[in-house]
Amino acid sequence: MFYPFNQLVRVLPGFLPLLPLMAAYHLIVASKYKGKKEKNAAAHIAAVYVFCFTLVFILNATGIPAIQHFTSGADIKFALLDSSRTSLRHYTLNALLFIPVGLLLPMLWKRFEKWPATLLCGFLFSLSIEIIQLFSDSRITDVDDLLMNTVGTLIGFIIAVIIKKLLPKIEVFSVDNAICWKWESRLCFCFAWISMLFFRHFAAKLLFGAARP
Repeated sequence: MFYPFNQLVRVLPGFLPLLPLMAAYHLIVASKYKGKKEKNAAAHIAAVYVFCFTLVFILNATGIPAIQHFTSGADIKFALLDSSRTSLRHYTLNALLFIPVGLLLPMLWKRFEKWPATLLCGFLFSLSIEIIQLFSDSRITDVDDLLMNTVGTLIGFIIAVIIKKLLPKIEVFSVDNAICWKWESRLCFCFAWISMLFFRHFAAKLLFGAARP
């Protein structure tokens, strides 16, 4: 019954340090482009923090270690769709995990309304996770994970397209490709990684008095 709450608590040490980083960026944007307000900016910014929370949740769920806990000797699995080592449940969970990425990217930024851009972004995010897992002795760097994460991103994109077809006025979260938003999507991923690798360890100590969340 308390499982969702427990997951929320586990994500907080990675998410809270990200907030001032994104807030600083949005303050800079607001001051630099004062008088050139983007339509739906308030709703968009609120949704961006939901997206950032989703990224941190994914990094936490995939067992990304803080940089203090990097090790060597990770297991690497190159065999594609090897059912002898990976279950259907594992494939399904990896796809489900990345559906929000494929769903939110085209909903938040117009530059991701074309599927190749969204798919590439999901693939690169998954690839970065698999690379970092090389430094975790409790995880396996798996080509299957990369494939299913990308499939999940594609499913999320298809859902976003369907939602936009059924609800054409859903653009409340989307922004144009104005210069002030040029780096926002990239910074979401960048700050999520920085927070998880460098600040989560210390945030967990402050919140829980524990070395690791």
